[in-house]
Amino acid sequence: MNEAFTRFWARLLVIMGLVIVVLGVLLAVVALVIETPWASITGQVMLERVLVSAFLVISGVLGGAPFIVLGQLLLIFLDQRRLLISIKRRLRRAGPRTP
Repeated sequence: MNEAFTRFWARLLVIMGLVIVVLGVLLAVVALVIETPWASITGQVMLERVLVSAFLVISGVLGGAPFIVLGQLLLIFLDQRRLLISIKRRLRRAGPRTP
């Protein structure tokens, strides 16, 4: 497996997750300030806007978080692999120790 290719996709997953979270927040802000053409469903316009905005923020976080976590885990695994290779190289150079 090519490490650079995997690192690229891990970073891309993190960026996609962040974009989803930011998009959820931006849509929530739009939902707060936009005027609806049909007035209100329940008669409580601000309550509806706040609930829709909260739903959009929560949806953005829940939608983006798995991408961020998966990308970060891939980056951690790649760093562990690199560290283990360097430890193995040092141990081979040191050679066997006799008491």
